[in-house]
Amino acid sequence: MSISIQHRLLKLGLNLTAIAFPSENINLTLLRESTELVSLFALLPWGVKAKKLTLDGITAEVISPVKEHVEKKALLYLHGGGYAIGSSQTHRSLVGKIVDETKVTAVLVNYRKIPEFPCPAAIEDALKGYQYLLDLGYHPDQIAVAGDSAGGGLVCSFFFMLNELKKDLPKCGICLSPWMDLEHTGSSTVDNKYSDPFVKVNEMQNWAQVYAGNKPLKDPMVSPLNGNFSNFPPMLIQTSSNEVLYSDSTRLRDKLMEAKREVTYQEWDGLIHWWQLFWRFIPESEDAINKVCDFLNSKLKVS
Repeated sequence: MSISIQHRLLKLGLNLTAIAFPSENINLTLLRESTELVSLFALLPWGVKAKKLTLDGITAEVISPVKEHVEKKALLYLHGGGYAIGSSQTHRSLVGKIVDETKVTAVLVNYRKIPEFPCPAAIEDALKGYQYLLDLGYHPDQIAVAGDSAGGGLVCSFFFMLNELKKDLPKCGICLSPWMDLEHTGSSTVDNKYSDPFVKVNEMQNWAQVYAGNKPLKDPMVSPLNGNFSNFPPMLIQTSSNEVLYSDSTRLRDKLMEAKREVTYQEWDGLIHWWQLFWRFIPESEDAINKVCDFLNSKLKVS
């Protein structure tokens, strides 16, 4: 399938921006603020609403259909951003699209980030979001957990924490181009180093060291690729062959298959990391989100 002109224009724009403003010359605070500023233009779709709340010291956002539905189905969404940037604001539009199509109620957790809060702070905050849904009366079989990039890896490390705490896992998990290996040993780290403008390998390696804190990079809570997937629920993985993190997705697929778990693997060619965020403009993004919604509908049986 040929790559859309919209995607080509986006990639060109990102490459030109990277040349004009090299990420190594931008401090983390400025990078966060600029990301939040750009995301102000990513509005919620019609038919959904948002509400802010506080969960045990962290902020979160609930996105739900304007028109209430009888079925109790929920989504816990963990945003990407290398454990350093991103928020409910940067991912509100993406999650709003999913909510509009599936009629789930979604919780976006603004988990604590580096450098102030290394692992396992983000995982603990994911648990706060999950517990919030349980306290509302949702059963684990009525909940899906999804995330992109670092948030995709966080889905898996969060499942490991649930296992350690002997808590029930949710009905299914969704990993969009997940960051699974913080040692960056996958071949795509080298092969796609100059073809994926959203992921700067040197920057991610630095963030990985900070996120690990006192833990080794091999620790499954840091690099979930090294964990035990033996009791994972059905999983959806999306990736593009052009991404720096492509090998993380293929190896996660293989690990799940080795553990004899149900896995739905979907691959595109030539797309940049985070392409799913641009569903209003890029056909490939809308296609990917539609497949996410199909997966959710099949597992949660949302009407």
